[in-house]
Amino acid sequence: MTLVLMLMLGIVMLTGISGLLVRQLMTQRLSSKESYRQMAEAAANNGLNRILGELNNAEPGKSRGFLFNIDNQGDIEEPKKGYKWQLLNTENAPSFSELCLDTSIGLPPHPLQQKEAKWPTTEILLNSGNEGLREDGFSNINMFYRLRGYSSPGTSGGTESGEAKLIIEGILRRDGSGAKSYLARSTLERSIYIQNWVDTTRPEDWAVLGATYYELGPIKLKNPGLILWHTNPKDGKDIRKDCGSKDILSRVKGKGIKESDLKHRIWPVSNQKQPPTSIFSVKNAKDYIPKQQLDLRVWRFDDKNLLQEGSCKRRIACQRSIHADNYTAPQKIQNNPAWPKNKKWPKTSIYLREEDICIGSKGDCHIYVDHINLRRSKLLIENSSRPVIVHLLNPTKNTSIDISNNGGLITIGPKGLMCGVDKNSEACNNLPERLIIIGDSTQLPNKCKSTTHQLVLNGNSLPSAFLFMRNGTVSLANDAIFNGIIWTHSFCSNNHRLTLNDNNQNNILGINWNSVQELWNWNDKGFSGYGRKTTRGVRGTGLDKFQRF
Repeated sequence: MTLVLMLMLGIVMLTGISGLLVRQLMTQRLSSKESYRQMAEAAANNGLNRILGELNNAEPGKSRGFLFNIDNQGDIEEPKKGYKWQLLNTENAPSFSELCLDTSIGLPPHPLQQKEAKWPTTEILLNSGNEGLREDGFSNINMFYRLRGYSSPGTSGGTESGEAKLIIEGILRRDGSGAKSYLARSTLERSIYIQNWVDTTRPEDWAVLGATYYELGPIKLKNPGLILWHTNPKDGKDIRKDCGSKDILSRVKGKGIKESDLKHRIWPVSNQKQPPTSIFSVKNAKDYIPKQQLDLRVWRFDDKNLLQEGSCKRRIACQRSIHADNYTAPQKIQNNPAWPKNKKWPKTSIYLREEDICIGSKGDCHIYVDHINLRRSKLLIENSSRPVIVHLLNPTKNTSIDISNNGGLITIGPKGLMCGVDKNSEACNNLPERLIIIGDSTQLPNKCKSTTHQLVLNGNSLPSAFLFMRNGTVSLANDAIFNGIIWTHSFCSNNHRLTLNDNNQNNILGINWNSVQELWNWNDKGFSGYGRKTTRGVRGTGLDKFQRF
C-alpha cells in the first residue's frame, strides 16, 4: 500500500513539474516573441531617422531634399511598383516644377553595393559587422529597415508645403534565413511636415526678375539673384533639355548678353504662381481724401498733359475721389502751382511728405494712382519711417477723368525722377523694399503689345523700388539702371539693356532679404519666398502608427 501511494505521489509531482516546465517554456517563447516585435519596431524607428537624415543633409552638395516633393509609393505584392525615386537621372525621370533642378546627385549608394539594391527600398542592415544584435543559442539575429512608401504633401513634383506620410518597415531575421523568413516585422507610419522655402541667407536663390513672357534683351545682372520664368507645363520636357545652355537664353529672347553665367541663372518653373500682392501689406493704412474717410484718394501726376479745365487746371499733381469723375487740386502739397499757359515745359519737384498721405494712420501707407507721366519733373515720396505702396489702378474709360488717355500707365522720362526719400531730404534713399509699386489690373497683357497697365523704365529715372506688376508689363524706353526687384507678367526690353541691382549705388549688391522679410512680416503671412526652393522634412502633428506582423 505504501508503495502504491509513493508511486501515485511521484506521478503527481512529475505532472506538476512538467506543467511548470511547459509554462516556463511558453512564457519564455512569448517573451522572446514580444522582444522580437519590439526590436522590429525599434528598427523601423531607427531606419526612419536615418532616411530623414540623408534627405535633410544640409552639407553642400549632399542635399536631397527635393525627394520630399516626389511620391515614392510601393506595393506589398509588387515592391517595385511606384518607386519613382529610383527613376532619377533616367529617361523616365520624375518631373519637378522647378525644371532645371539639379538632381544629378541621385540616391545614396546602398550598403550592399549591388546593382539591384536600391536605397532605401531594399532592406538595409542596421547592425554593422558580422555580429548579430542578440544571441539566444542559435544563429545571430539582425535588424533591417526599408522604405515601404512615401506620399508628398501636394502634387508629386510640386513645391507645396504641408503634411506628408512616410511608412518604414523594420525586420528581424536570423543569419542565413531567406528573404521571406523573419522573426518579426513592424511598420511605422509617421506624418512629417514638408517645408519648401527660399532661404533668406542665400540671395542667389531669390528671383530678382520674374515673369511669364520675356523679351529679355541684353540684360546685365549685377547681383546674385535669379531670372525666374513661369513656363507652359506642356513645354517642360523640351525646356528641361536646354537648362544651362545658350538655348535657354534664346527661349527668353536674350540678346547680346556677355555674362557667361547668365544661362545658369534662368530658372524656369511650371505650375507655380507669383505671390499675392498682400505680401506687401502689414497695417494696410490707406490714403483717403482729407476729412472724407470713406473716399479713397486717387492721384494723377502728369507734367506733359496738364488738365485744361476744372479745379486742378494746369497742375501737375491732381487728386480725385475713387467715386468721383473730376480731379481737384490737393491741399498743402509742396511745389504744385497752377502753371501759366505760356509755360511750354512745366517742371517741378512734387514732394509727398509723410503727413500728406494716409493722414492720421500708422504703418505701411497705400496710395492709389490713375497714372504717372513725368517728363521733366520729380516725384519725391517720404518713406524712411514707413514704407509706401503705390497702386496703379485699372485704366478708366471715362475721358472726363483722364483726358491724357494714359490711365494705367507709369512713365518717368530720362529727365524725370521718382524715388523714395528720407524725411526733409530731396536725395533718393535707395531703399527699394520701402517703395513698392503694385499693378492692380485684373486682365493679363498681350505679351509686349499692351499699351495700358504698364510701367516704363527710362535711364535712372526710377532708381530703386520693388515693382510688382502681377498682371501687367514692365518695359524699357531706353537703357535703364535699376536697384530692386521686378516681378511682372511681361518683361519687354525693346532691345534696350537693363542693368539690375547696380552695385555702384551706395555699395549695395543685391537685396538684403532678411530685412525685407522682417519689414513685411512674411513669416506670419506664410510667404515662403519666390525663387529656388530649399526643402526639408520635420516631424508632423500626427501620431505614430505601428503595425506588427
